[in-house]
Amino acid sequence: MSRSAKNNSVKGQKSKKGMKSSLVHPKIKRQGLVEKDSLKSIVGNWTIPVVLFIGITLLVYVTHSFWDYEWKSDKFEFLKTIFTTDAEQIRESIGSFIELLAALLGIMITVVAIVLQLAAQRYGTRLIDLFLADKINRTYFILLVSSLLYAIFIVFAIKNDFFPFYATETLLALTVIEIALLGPYFLYVFKFLTPTNLLNSIQENSKTSIINLIVKKNFSQIAKYQSEIANSLSQVTDTALSANSQMDRNLGLMAINQIREMALDYIDQKRKLPKPWFKISSDHFIGISSEFHAEICDKKLWVEAKSLMDMELIFKTCIRNMPDAISALAFNTRILGEEAIKKGDDDLLDMVIQFYNTFLRISLNDSNIRAMFNLYYQYRLLTESVLIYDIERGKRILFYFKYYGQEGLQKGLWFVLYNAAFDMGTIISNAHERNVEDIKDLLLIFLQIEDVVDKKKDMLALMGVRKAQLILATYLLSKNETELVKMVVEDLKNEPLSLLIKWRDMLLSVKDKKFWEVTDRGINFEYIDETQKGFLKVFYDDYILSQKEQFKAE
Repeated sequence: MSRSAKNNSVKGQKSKKGMKSSLVHPKIKRQGLVEKDSLKSIVGNWTIPVVLFIGITLLVYVTHSFWDYEWKSDKFEFLKTIFTTDAEQIRESIGSFIELLAALLGIMITVVAIVLQLAAQRYGTRLIDLFLADKINRTYFILLVSSLLYAIFIVFAIKNDFFPFYATETLLALTVIEIALLGPYFLYVFKFLTPTNLLNSIQENSKTSIINLIVKKNFSQIAKYQSEIANSLSQVTDTALSANSQMDRNLGLMAINQIREMALDYIDQKRKLPKPWFKISSDHFIGISSEFHAEICDKKLWVEAKSLMDMELIFKTCIRNMPDAISALAFNTRILGEEAIKKGDDDLLDMVIQFYNTFLRISLNDSNIRAMFNLYYQYRLLTESVLIYDIERGKRILFYFKYYGQEGLQKGLWFVLYNAAFDMGTIISNAHERNVEDIKDLLLIFLQIEDVVDKKKDMLALMGVRKAQLILATYLLSKNETELVKMVVEDLKNEPLSLLIKWRDMLLSVKDKKFWEVTDRGINFEYIDETQKGFLKVFYDDYILSQKEQFKAE
C-alpha cells in the first residue's frame, strides 16, 4: 500500500501523528543561535589582551624605574617606592585623576552613541534595546561610573591624619583595568553590531521569551511575551526592508533567512504553549480584517501568519530590484511548508499554499517572469512533498500551477504557461516515481492546461505545453503506463500531425542538458537523455504515426 493510500485511509490520525521527516525535502542546515562565550573565547577575546596591555606597561614601567632607582640595602623598598604614593601627592593629583576617569566615560558614551545611532539607522531602532540589554555593555559602563564615583569618595576621605592607602591602590587597579579593557570592549562593540550577531541576538531573545513562558508558566505575562515575539519579527523585517532600500544584498538575505529560523524555532515549541497564547491583540495585525484575525487565532497560527505576512511585504518591496531576495523568500516559504508536513499541521500547510499563490499573483501583476520562474521551482518541490503527504492537496496545487500559468498567458506572458507546463510534467513524473496514487487525476489536470491557448496568437505557449506533454508521455511509456499514454495521445489528436512531427524533431535535436545562457535553474526544460529519446521515437511510431489519420487535419 502506497504512502498516499495510507494517508487517505488514516486522514483523521494524520494531524496527531504527523509525518516522518523523510517525506520532506532536505533542508539547509539550521542556523544556530548566538553562541555563548566559551572559556576559550573569553580568554582569547578578553583576558589575553588585558594581560598583554597591562604586562607590557608594567614591564616598561618597572624597567625604567629600575634604572632610575637609587638602590639601598632593602630590595623590597624598590617595589614599595614605585607602587605607592603619599597623601600630599594624591591631594595634588586626585583632581586630574578624576578628570581622566570622567573624560574616559564621556568618550566612551560619545563614541558608542554615534556608532550605535549609525547602526540603528541601518538595522532599526530595536538595536538600541538589544545593546542596552546586553550584559557586557552594562557591566563595562557600570565599572566606569562606579570607578568615577569611587574616586570622588577617596577625595573626601583624604585628611591630614588619614590616608586611604588601600582604597587608592584599588582605584589605581580599577583604572588600569578599565583602560586595558578599551581595546577588547571596542572589538566587542563592533562585533556586536555586525548583521549576523544582531539578527541572531533577536532570534535568541525571541526563543528565550517562548522558553521562559513554557518553563516559568507565568501566564500573566503572556501579552508581554507576545509583543516581544511580534516586535522581533517586525524588527528583522524592517532590517530586510532597509537593506533593500540601501541595496545591501547580503544583509537583506540574512534578514529573510532569519525570519524563517525564528518561525522554525517557534514551531518546535508551539505544542508546549498554553491556549491563551494563541489569542493575540489585533494591534499587532493592523490592516487585516477581524475575520482573518479571528481565523489565525482560532487555528493557532498568528506567529506563522505574521512571519509569512512580513515575508509578503518584503516580497512586494524587493520584486524589482533584488531578485535574490525573491528566490530566498520562495525557498524559505517551502521550508515552512515542509515543516508543516513534518509536524502534521494542515492549517499551516494551507496557509503556506495560500501565500505561494499570493506571491504568484504579485509576480503576475508586476509581469515579472523571473520571479514566477523561481516561485514555480520552489512551489514544485513543495508540491512533490505534499503529494506524498496528502494527494488531494497535491491535486489542488497542480490546479494552481495551471491556473496561474493560464493567467500569465492572458497577460501576454507566454513563458509563464510554458514554465508551468514543464514543472507540472516534472511533478507528475516524480510522483509516479514515488508510487503516488491518482496519477490519472493529476494527468487530467495537466492535459487541460492548453485549453485557453489561442493557437493563432499563442503558438509559442502551445508549443511549450505540447513539448512538456510529449516528454511526460515518453516517460510514462518507459514505465509501461499504456493507459496513461493513451490519455495523452487522445489530447494530442487536437493538433496537426505536421506540428507534432516538428515538435518531436525539436526535442530530438536538443543535445545539451544545460541551457546556453546562465539561468537560475541551470537546466534546459526541453532536454531528455538518449534513452528517453529512444522511447520518444517508439511513442511516435506506435501511437502517432501508426494512427495518423485520426489526428487533426492541417
